[in-house]
Amino acid sequence: MRSWMRVSVFILVIFADFAVASAVGSPLTLGESVARVLENNPHLQAADFDAQAAADRIRQQGQARPYELGVELENLAGTGEASGVSELETTLSLGRVLELGNKARWRGAVAELEAGVLRHEQDAKRLDLLAETAQRFLTLARVQVERKLAQERVDLMRRTLQSVERRHRVGKAPAAERSKARIDLARAELALEETDHLLINGRRELSVMWGEFQSDFETVQADIFHLDAEPDFTSLDLRIEHNPAIARLATQQRLSKARLSLAKTRGRSDLDVRAGVRHLNDTDDVGVVLSLSMPLGSVGRASPYVHEAEALIGREQLLAQDQHLVLRATLSALHQELLHARDRFEIYKDSIIPEAEKALLDYNKGYAAGRYSLLELTVAQETLLEARLESLSSAAEHHSARIEIDRLIGTAPLNGVTPTGVSQ
Repeated sequence: MRSWMRVSVFILVIFADFAVASAVGSPLTLGESVARVLENNPHLQAADFDAQAAADRIRQQGQARPYELGVELENLAGTGEASGVSELETTLSLGRVLELGNKARWRGAVAELEAGVLRHEQDAKRLDLLAETAQRFLTLARVQVERKLAQERVDLMRRTLQSVERRHRVGKAPAAERSKARIDLARAELALEETDHLLINGRRELSVMWGEFQSDFETVQADIFHLDAEPDFTSLDLRIEHNPAIARLATQQRLSKARLSLAKTRGRSDLDVRAGVRHLNDTDDVGVVLSLSMPLGSVGRASPYVHEAEALIGREQLLAQDQHLVLRATLSALHQELLHARDRFEIYKDSIIPEAEKALLDYNKGYAAGRYSLLELTVAQETLLEARLESLSSAAEHHSARIEIDRLIGTAPLNGVTPTGVSQ
């Protein structure tokens, strides 16, 4: 099934979600983002005009040579007996070049295959745009979570400052610790403010994908910490044939063969046939005129074109083999990245973060009791905060790798980020 058909099926699946997400104030889903791009992206709209132009070129190249109407005047305005129009001979003729070797048919075949190459390029562009949309959606979803973590950092620093100030008031903490706690809080607030700027930029970068500068949504709806099960590499490798680049190369090979056939027709000379009537002015007689002409040396002139077409056939075969290997290697690397991101995420979720939370709880109690220093408490805080960010990074890398895999196997990026409410 061609990529645009799979995308169409995908849109039908998410149509209900699209209607709900379009309500004012509702978070934007991945499904709605994809639908907006397919409907409004300027590049995809321009592709419709390219397709129409390609269809017109097919009709142009399939046309036979036109008839030619000619008028020839001889012995007009000469000297002596040929002066004036007394000796004028007027010939009215109708002629046409008869193309031999089915040249028009092969020109049409070449134009049709060129249109096929264009369609594959458009499919690839469409998948690239959808993958880029999913990546920008993912980036925005990630920043939303980063803002929540930044707010948690601010809250944590505020509680720490309160604890330090209580100890400072009773003489159990020096003024330097209070100053450090205030600096940590200020830095946390700056980091929180930075995420607000990133959210504004992220919303705008996503809106640009469907041709709008101002975003009409505040948040995106996605469960970034939900990771779909990883498909095995063998099943993905079989589906790589759906990549538009592979289909394009196959069509390109057929195009090269069609161009070879067209080049061989150059060896068949065309016939220029003309017929008409001639009027002799001095006797007022009429005669029939017939002419036939054919260029010589067509076989020799066609030889360089044939050799060029043969060379391009060999070139396309090698490029197809190389492209297939490159895509498979890229797919393998992405699959490994997908598995590695899963492993990292699970380790942080199941081991590192729970242990860091336990340690911080102990350090909070110990600092309040005077068993630990502010430095030790700060290290415990940073360990937990960094672990949460690493967990988020691992989840985002998993989704990003899945988006790129979907692009390689020629499917819409439904699995790149799981939007809440969209069926998988």
